[in-house]
Amino acid sequence: MAVPSEYVVTARKWRPQRFGEVVGQDHVTTTLRNALASGRIHHAYLFCGPRGVGKTTTARIVARAVNCAAPGDGIEPCNECDSCRDIISGRSIDVVEIDGASNNSVEDIRRLRENAKYPPTFGRYKVYIIDEVHMLSSSAFNALLKTLEEPPAHLLFIFATTEPHKVPATIQSRCQRFDFHRMSTRTIAEHLRTIADTEHVAIDDDALFAIARFADGSMRDAQSLFDQVRAFASGPITGADVRRSLHVLGDDVYFAITDAIAKRNLARAFELARTIVGQGFDIHQAIVGLLEHLRNTLTVRATGSTELIEASDETCQQYAELAQRFTQEDLVHMMTITAHAEQNLRFASQPQIRLELLLAQLVQLPTAYDIGRLIAELEHLRTQPPEPPQAPIAPAPSRRDDAAISAQPRTAPETEAPAQPSSVVPPAQLDWQAFVTSLPPTLKIIQPILARIPPPTFTEQQCTLACSDAGDAKTLEEKRQTLETHLAKKLGRSVSVEIVHSASAAVPPPAPPDPSPVDANPELFPIERALIEKFGAQRIAGVR
Repeated sequence: MAVPSEYVVTARKWRPQRFGEVVGQDHVTTTLRNALASGRIHHAYLFCGPRGVGKTTTARIVARAVNCAAPGDGIEPCNECDSCRDIISGRSIDVVEIDGASNNSVEDIRRLRENAKYPPTFGRYKVYIIDEVHMLSSSAFNALLKTLEEPPAHLLFIFATTEPHKVPATIQSRCQRFDFHRMSTRTIAEHLRTIADTEHVAIDDDALFAIARFADGSMRDAQSLFDQVRAFASGPITGADVRRSLHVLGDDVYFAITDAIAKRNLARAFELARTIVGQGFDIHQAIVGLLEHLRNTLTVRATGSTELIEASDETCQQYAELAQRFTQEDLVHMMTITAHAEQNLRFASQPQIRLELLLAQLVQLPTAYDIGRLIAELEHLRTQPPEPPQAPIAPAPSRRDDAAISAQPRTAPETEAPAQPSSVVPPAQLDWQAFVTSLPPTLKIIQPILARIPPPTFTEQQCTLACSDAGDAKTLEEKRQTLETHLAKKLGRSVSVEIVHSASAAVPPPAPPDPSPVDANPELFPIERALIEKFGAQRIAGVR
């Protein structure tokens, strides 16, 4: 079916005609409205910002406002008087729009200066709007300086540029500069919703946010994409229609990737990589999209809210659920790896392999922990110790102690053994390695010897140490009395130490380590137990 001749694209049909209709640039329109209300109109303005954010549109509104015969509230152009209608239709000789790219020579600027001398025909100001002013040559800028420095009272310049850094400082210093910023995704989506509702276009929020994100802050680009999607879809427009029309990855793919990462499913990650490449999606855009996806997840995880996520309510709910599956440290690490992959992709001869490598790194990424927070949590456990046990638990004898018991001569049946006082430690229950470790500094010299010789044998009043090295035996003999004193304190009774030098004495194989105090009494060691459970730590043999 032929397109009606009266068809007007959305960007032109919905071009703002008043300051109040300009979307997302309140910091600019508020200042200009106040200047017009107070009559403090500058002779030159410099509008800077990316494409499609309203620079030229605002310049035209200013041109109509200063020449309007009956402005609303003394500020807004009426758009109905002869001056306003002429400016809107492009017939006004008092408002001249110049393309800086095609009128950038010094002759063009000299001609402009000659025409600028004459006063306006109908309005109060002769307005020159120079778009893409940074395209003027250096000679043209120099020719314009004198007029900007001493302009006639009826002259008003409005410059617009996407690259203000290319405008000489001498020009900028003679202008009032206004920086137009990119519009937020939500602002664009809300304005598109207004357009769709007014024109009775059925489109869901997911589709509007997809268009807004792809527009990258430009309202004009968003309106052009809106027209493109309307032409593509035959019925109500959905997010899937937008993605098929614009050929961009959907959020469902990114959620599938992070699900594979959370489950450490490398096979699934490779399947998704093959889908991305096989369907012809741009790999660089896919990685950039994944980085934004991780950013959204981290934002929800850090703030506990989806207010900073520019997406539909359904998608925000998905992010809220996904954020619970990762720690903040994991997400920061994942974003760092993804950002490096995006930077290095430009040098890759095989982008698909780089994408697969990125996904493999994310899947195999070890879990990160905030050590400071973990220590704080564990210290909290220490400040709340459990109640002590009702009765002391005697340490179980080790296998080494069992061997010592079997080696002792039995002088009487066990049932007839006299009861030991509570302060006396039976030799069979003496932890020899712990005793050696606890020796005072005066006996440190014999600690290595006692650690490498076989454990002693005990009788009622004697402790026998067997040494295969004569030097070790001599050293032990020198410290024998001090050792007897310390051993007596430990056992609670007098014991004589006998040093036996035997060439056949050998060090037996090390016995299995005694049960760890953490394993034996976990309620008394909450921090150590938490570390073992958190990191899979193991006790080192011989370390108490």
